[in-house]
Amino acid sequence: MLILAGLLAGLGLLFIGLKLMSVHLQQAMGRRVRTMLKAATRSSFSGFFCGAFAGAAAQSSNAVTLIAGNLVRGGVFTTRDAIPVVAGANVGTSALVFIASIDMRLAVLLLIALVGMTYQLRLDRRPNWRDWMGVTLGLALLFLGLDFIKSAPKGIDITQAADALSSGMTPLIGLAIGFIAAVITQSASTATILAVAATKARLLGLEDAFYLILGANFGSGIATLVSAGGLAGIGKQLCFVHILVKGVGCVIVFALWQGAKLAGWDSAAILSDLGGGEPTLSISLLFLALQLSGGLVITGLRGLTEKISVALSPASVEDQVSRPRFIHDAALGDPSTALDLASRETDRLVSLLPDLLPDLDQSSTGAAKQRTVLWHGSSTIVTATSQFVVRVIERRVGREDLDLALHLQEQLDLVKFLQDTLHDFSQVVEEFKDLPPLAFNLSEALRTIVLSLVDARSGTNEDFDILIALTSDRSDLLDRIRRALAGSALGSGEEARKLLLATSMFERAVWLVRRLAVALRPDANDDKPAVARNKVNLEEAHAD
Repeated sequence: MLILAGLLAGLGLLFIGLKLMSVHLQQAMGRRVRTMLKAATRSSFSGFFCGAFAGAAAQSSNAVTLIAGNLVRGGVFTTRDAIPVVAGANVGTSALVFIASIDMRLAVLLLIALVGMTYQLRLDRRPNWRDWMGVTLGLALLFLGLDFIKSAPKGIDITQAADALSSGMTPLIGLAIGFIAAVITQSASTATILAVAATKARLLGLEDAFYLILGANFGSGIATLVSAGGLAGIGKQLCFVHILVKGVGCVIVFALWQGAKLAGWDSAAILSDLGGGEPTLSISLLFLALQLSGGLVITGLRGLTEKISVALSPASVEDQVSRPRFIHDAALGDPSTALDLASRETDRLVSLLPDLLPDLDQSSTGAAKQRTVLWHGSSTIVTATSQFVVRVIERRVGREDLDLALHLQEQLDLVKFLQDTLHDFSQVVEEFKDLPPLAFNLSEALRTIVLSLVDARSGTNEDFDILIALTSDRSDLLDRIRRALAGSALGSGEEARKLLLATSMFERAVWLVRRLAVALRPDANDDKPAVARNKVNLEEAHAD
């Protein structure tokens, strides 16, 4: 029982350490990792190398695959460009298996001492220091967990356990155990580390460990689909690339293993010789060979790999609507051009706003689902455009460009708030079985107002002025509507509650349309644009 407890404690410490490292590394250098991955796509070699670095840092090829998948989905780069990154990430995770074959007890003691001293000196008050202290603590717990795992089998009767395993362990069972362990732990490294511990304790031979690691390697590829969760379309293509990397590696190494046997050689003996007679090093080399063989082949055949992944997960409708049309990283070198592109992207987002509301005169089957897809896609574009503007600002632009960038950020924030409000309003309207006249009128009125905003964008200042006047404070009218609802026969019903909610959302949406119209309106007084905006905001504050 104590042996099992030690093994489970080691696994627990290993998982906690990996989690701490992953979380704090993302906070400490998450943006730099993303920037590195973007730069990595310039060539297959740089992509493979940067993917290996990211995999070694995160100790999770699944995490790197999902990050790259989201970048592909956001249009940062294509699936073809990201294939070497995913292939390299698998090679990077081999570092953990090599660490498991080394005695790290001294490193654990020193790392814990280092973290303890930094906490005592209160260096954790600095955000950057706090993140790196979390990474160091996670690394210490990871090493400690590995030591627990390697030490746990020492109390077992080696002769009896080895006999039991050798009699019950067949290649098929070994493959199944490795596969299940990798799917559960979401990692081939963990299952391989367990094989390292069992081999070091002489509970497993290299032959049995080979099949266990083979199953774990392929199982970790399948586990990516579990980690992907709600990803679909383009975002899921790299998950299939990850599976192909694992599958091809398994096929190549298995073919070499069986080929050596057919040639009359002892495959296990060859592997042992490669590791210098040290079983743990032999297993580490086997794991590295699985990642390298699959990664290099898939990188070399990335054109074919892309076709397979696209066939398995074709682009969805949401993928098509969530890709920015104008902004591009290549424009960042010229801030003025970049901001012009961001402005055009904002105009496009404004033009999509009416489609977030139901057209009650022409309702059709599946329209609600299409609006939800459009809402998700538009929200993604708003986020990408906002990040693009922030990156322009970080390039130390001139004052005029800075003013424009800040103004664009204000517009994008209002667009995002309005998108969410229109989406929520649409959902409330769609919940009615029999649409009340008031809900119909509110929906059609709001749709007309939003369409007027789109038309004003391509019109003159007078169009904006009319819209601003049209959307001025209507709180008295809406209060009368609420009181009428409260005093009606529906006052205690679910329908009245929905009508009150729709009225509140209508009021919020109209207010946001007015704010956005003010932000989008070309200032009549070009000498004092900020003064003009501040005057309008001051009037709104008094009205509120």
